[in-house]
Amino acid sequence: MTADLVDDVFRRLQKEGFQEIALEFARENVEQIRFSASSTDLHNYWDEENLSVFAAMNGRTVSTVIKDPASVDQAIIRLKEVALRTPENPSFVSINREHQTYGNGMRSHFQSADLQDLQNAMINGSLAAGAERAAGLIYNRNSEITVKTSYNECQFSTGGLEGVIRAFKGPFTGQEAQHFGFSTSPTGKTFEEMGSEAAATASATSRMSEINPGKFRVLLSPYVMGNILSYSSGFLSYYAVETGLSCFAGMLGKEISTGEFSLYDDPEDYSGVGSRMCDDEGTPTSRLEIIGQGKLKSYLHSTSTATRAGTGTTGNAGIISPRAWQMSLNAGKTRFENMLDDLEDGLLINNAWYTRFQDYRNGIFSTVPRDGVFLVKGGEVQGALSGIRISDSVMDILKNVTAISRERKRVKWWEEISASTMPYVMVDGINISKAF
Repeated sequence: MTADLVDDVFRRLQKEGFQEIALEFARENVEQIRFSASSTDLHNYWDEENLSVFAAMNGRTVSTVIKDPASVDQAIIRLKEVALRTPENPSFVSINREHQTYGNGMRSHFQSADLQDLQNAMINGSLAAGAERAAGLIYNRNSEITVKTSYNECQFSTGGLEGVIRAFKGPFTGQEAQHFGFSTSPTGKTFEEMGSEAAATASATSRMSEINPGKFRVLLSPYVMGNILSYSSGFLSYYAVETGLSCFAGMLGKEISTGEFSLYDDPEDYSGVGSRMCDDEGTPTSRLEIIGQGKLKSYLHSTSTATRAGTGTTGNAGIISPRAWQMSLNAGKTRFENMLDDLEDGLLINNAWYTRFQDYRNGIFSTVPRDGVFLVKGGEVQGALSGIRISDSVMDILKNVTAISRERKRVKWWEEISASTMPYVMVDGINISKAF
């Protein structure tokens, strides 16, 4: 595909009678290396192009993704056929009609990293720290994005390096999963330290412990907070609030956490891979305070949701359903070591997956801890735990935060954790159930 093709699709949609159009053309180069048992399995390269189309005709909205230029004719015919048969979309008001100006952003800096060297650094770091073997993967991504709407056009680059390592020692595991955007310069030493930290978690104890289900004081790692807040971010969309699918409905301006807790959407932070210059309808993105000093300050808005809410867009389109780009939880006042010392009788959980919500309206969920789940007494690890679940609600976890660490990590892992920056967080009274 070329920029000329994007312009051609835009003109043809206009000619077919679509009054408002938002196109997003993405050209992505991806290099991936994947390893297990401490050796390389695969080394892949992808060069992909996609054209995402959103178009509105007399209040009716349609969308599609075009991956093959040869399918453009069929796609446009199909979009018009569907639009003529589709009822008006009550969730759509308009895309952003105001003329926008954009900053310079961070232009493409596709990092010329040797993924084989970074992989070896991670593996060697883990083995030197006591792991018996390691598995994981590294991505190097570069995306060139053009957003062209009926009123604006925005171009930017995004991407960077992502590394995941899981270290194994006997039945115990530890995991690190971090991301590095264009403004950072991670070295082999950075990846070696990730391997060392994963091995240190796997080596933290050689004993297993048992607990009965109940409520515990829990020190949640940046990965667990990233997991819970990534899955909860959809509840902060005003679309979810309107449709009754959000535990944050009716909470705007209200205190929902400790005064030390402030959460931002920060797409202008180019140290992470979630940076973005504009949203899907061409609105410039910016750092948005979502929760400030414990109070819910803003929902995520597109032009359509903001119009219905009587406020302004926050630059988070998704035209129909807004979304967060790159969340950042503020650093706290307490060192992690002191938080661990303060954990007189509780749990330290390093990672979680399979987070599933049973009740969106009340934010009730369960998730399965893994890769470092420890019973702690008097600040000392007593043994590892397995087969437990966190079974609680998002609102109760936010309400019961008692401390936030100074230390933060840029965390991202698979579909479990969106690109974000998170600290360690102490929470009282988390409900722990047994998974098996």
